[in-house]
Amino acid sequence: MEVMKTPVGAEPWRTRLLRLAWLNVAVGLALALIFWIAQRGSGAHSFADEIASSLIHAFAYGSSFGLLMPYLGERLAALRAPWNWVSMTAALLLIAGAASLAVELCLLGSGLLQPGAFWADYLFKSVSVFFIALVIGLCVRAYENFRDRLQATNLQLRTQELEKERALKLATEASLASLESRLHPHFLFNTLNTISALIAEDPPLAETTVQRLAALLRASLDACHQRQIALADELKLVTDYLEIEQARFGERLSYTVEMEPALGRLPVPPLTLQPVVENSVKFAVSPRPEGGRIRIAARLSTGYLELEAWDDGPGFAEESIPSGRGLDNLRARLAALFGGEAHLSVGRRDGGIAVCVRVPVDGEHGS
Repeated sequence: MEVMKTPVGAEPWRTRLLRLAWLNVAVGLALALIFWIAQRGSGAHSFADEIASSLIHAFAYGSSFGLLMPYLGERLAALRAPWNWVSMTAALLLIAGAASLAVELCLLGSGLLQPGAFWADYLFKSVSVFFIALVIGLCVRAYENFRDRLQATNLQLRTQELEKERALKLATEASLASLESRLHPHFLFNTLNTISALIAEDPPLAETTVQRLAALLRASLDACHQRQIALADELKLVTDYLEIEQARFGERLSYTVEMEPALGRLPVPPLTLQPVVENSVKFAVSPRPEGGRIRIAARLSTGYLELEAWDDGPGFAEESIPSGRGLDNLRARLAALFGGEAHLSVGRRDGGIAVCVRVPVDGEHGS
């Protein structure tokens, strides 16, 4: 058996025509009833005449605007201003005139209109229907504009929420990455192993090491929310770090800290020296059986605070600093905080390697 296939697009038109026909019938009957009740007793028209007249009006105007405007409106609205409004107004005027002409001819042919009243009735209905259609069209356009703006606003709010969620996620990931870069996981593992060994060998030192590790972890977390801390506090954290490493390496690690007491109140970015000192431990102490010496110095020089970490190790080339780690992160952090006013340099000095960080000091603190 051969199956009949409905052409693509035919069913929507059939549905639209059927819906439009039922709507025209309903409107026509409603208008006929309203006019008949309003004119009852005047003897102008019978109820059957009112039904016929109302159905003619409903089908003529309803079908004309209902079929043509959805097709024309979408295409004319796409034109550039002011041609979209001009063409839309002209289309409404033409449809109103053509539909009114069809109404008058039907009424004239059915005997519901006298020939002498044709043109006056036609002109009145054409103008009236045009203005009614224009008002309805403006209301529909205003509603569509409001709906489009509401949808655009909802989309913008949703986009902002997604961007906010994404920014929060990136900030969390950046904070974790920052923590990892400041206190390397290997350092944590080694410290825990050192504490584990000290518990049996030297319990007081094990307890002190735990306290120093806790202070470092707290400082690393607080650094995400602090722009600056006092230099004395920064050196205390560095000392805690070196004491932890000294508990691990013993006499292989020795260090000194040189700073005038008056400089301790100067502000510096948190954990500025920690990655520098960690770098010295990595290259000067850890790989050498004899260990190494580290010297930390802070001095004031012509509006800049210079923080230097020197060690007697073999050193490394500045261009070999790995991206996204340690010193590279510190350099990026300094650039974000101070722009081109802060500097990080690496050079050989006194038979070893020196990493120097220079940050600007304002007049109030530098005096």
